[in-house]
Amino acid sequence: MKTLTKIALIALLCFATVNSGTLGTLDTDLRLQMANAWWTGTEEVQVRPGYQLKVRGDIVAGVMGVGGRRYIAYEQGQSMLMLPGDWLGTQLHQWFPNIPSQDLRKLTVSFLIFLPLNVAAVVACFWLLRLFDFGERIAGLTSIAWLLGTTVLHYAQVHQHNNQVLLFVTIGYAAALAYVLRDRPYFALISGLALGGTVLIRITSVIHALTVLLFLVGCIAYQRRKMVEVLRGAGLWVVGFIPFALLGRIFDYIRYGSFLATGKGIEKQQLATDPMWAGLPDLPPNYPLINEPHVGILGPLLSPAKSIFIYDPLLLPCLVLLIVLWKKLSPFMQWYLVTGVLNLGLHLAAYSRFVFWHGDSAWAARYHVTSVHLLLIPLLALFIENLLSAKKSKAWLMQGILGIAIAVQISSVAMPMNLEIFQTQVGMPGSRLDFRLGQRIANVVCLVNGSLSNRCVDRNPDKKPVLEHINHLFFLPFEFNQKAAENPNLINLSRVLLVLWILVLMMAIGATLRFCYYWR
Repeated sequence: MKTLTKIALIALLCFATVNSGTLGTLDTDLRLQMANAWWTGTEEVQVRPGYQLKVRGDIVAGVMGVGGRRYIAYEQGQSMLMLPGDWLGTQLHQWFPNIPSQDLRKLTVSFLIFLPLNVAAVVACFWLLRLFDFGERIAGLTSIAWLLGTTVLHYAQVHQHNNQVLLFVTIGYAAALAYVLRDRPYFALISGLALGGTVLIRITSVIHALTVLLFLVGCIAYQRRKMVEVLRGAGLWVVGFIPFALLGRIFDYIRYGSFLATGKGIEKQQLATDPMWAGLPDLPPNYPLINEPHVGILGPLLSPAKSIFIYDPLLLPCLVLLIVLWKKLSPFMQWYLVTGVLNLGLHLAAYSRFVFWHGDSAWAARYHVTSVHLLLIPLLALFIENLLSAKKSKAWLMQGILGIAIAVQISSVAMPMNLEIFQTQVGMPGSRLDFRLGQRIANVVCLVNGSLSNRCVDRNPDKKPVLEHINHLFFLPFEFNQKAAENPNLINLSRVLLVLWILVLMMAIGATLRFCYYWR
């Protein structure tokens, strides 16, 4: 079996194991609602009876668009990806009527859309590493470490659009480098097309587009030393970029009446004028850009709740290794890392004044982790390469770092993403420190022994009624078991899912250990 096939299989098993069968967040639920509205001809905005609007710009209420119709103020790319799964899930409900239609739609999208896309991201990582001239051994082990030891794993469970953007940007970098190395025009077109797709998914991905184009131009200039070749490559890239980028503008024109409009731009314009917000308190001037820049720059770097160095603990040792090995790296890899650091810096600047620079309830600094994942692709390969050749004490240290990173990521998917947010809201002991990873570790330990600490939900009977619905393992059979408690018709199915999940877990562990042992 080829190395790439083994990696894809391991990724499939690992991602299937951590999949909860839900979308994991309100943002993605709303994007699924958009997809469903498109093919059913219903309204995008569906505010349930009794829902109380509490703040201007509530995303559930959407914005006013062309013809007075309300639209959810998000980009359309992720909804387009989910649409086939939403349709299929609706059809499957006819065969499985005991499962609520909305739950079955989410389950179908989670497994048939996002699971393959997450596997594809790992395959793209392997491709890029091979183009950087790492051998199959290093590229394979790095791809596995990348999926298990970074927040890629978390965003394979919670289906915000991070991993879809990551997939297309990684393809963009890999195809750009393939064009430089092999001089085949279609690679430049593919790179541009992939980055156009990222902009369709999230408008701020223009930052990714700019840095990938800069990477392409720099590599061509170094390799061929001719301006005409630089212009040719950049031109091909732009031709590839245009279709999806233009499609996004057409969608927004249909929705908001302007090619230059975006959902969030319209939302900001209507904060004071939309009658939906009548009677609600005014927001601060310049909302949502209300922070001092240092807040949104230092927060993702240093805050205990969001620091990229805490929630992706491989980043700091990999950066140290980069400083040591910089002069030994190929010019292409050096330029990739320069553009990668620029990418992270531009994202820090872009979100520095944003009120939700932290990504709200998301795990880690959601708007910045994709830049971290991109940086870690070659850096982690250097780490693995050095680990395999290290002497005893150094090897033990590096193995310990890798083990800690994997443990951190497993803890991030072990329980529902917003458990610690709820604990903070109800004033659970220890939540005021805002060290979310510490809370998560305590919560996982409390699942084993609920009387161990006063931070355990079981030790706080006054808080337990609010928290018990999310105080459980967040994998498919356990999430399904919560639903079975309310719907007895699902009990037998939840038991079958538990057996299947245990088998998949054992296969994932076995395949991973066998692969790593073979290549050690």
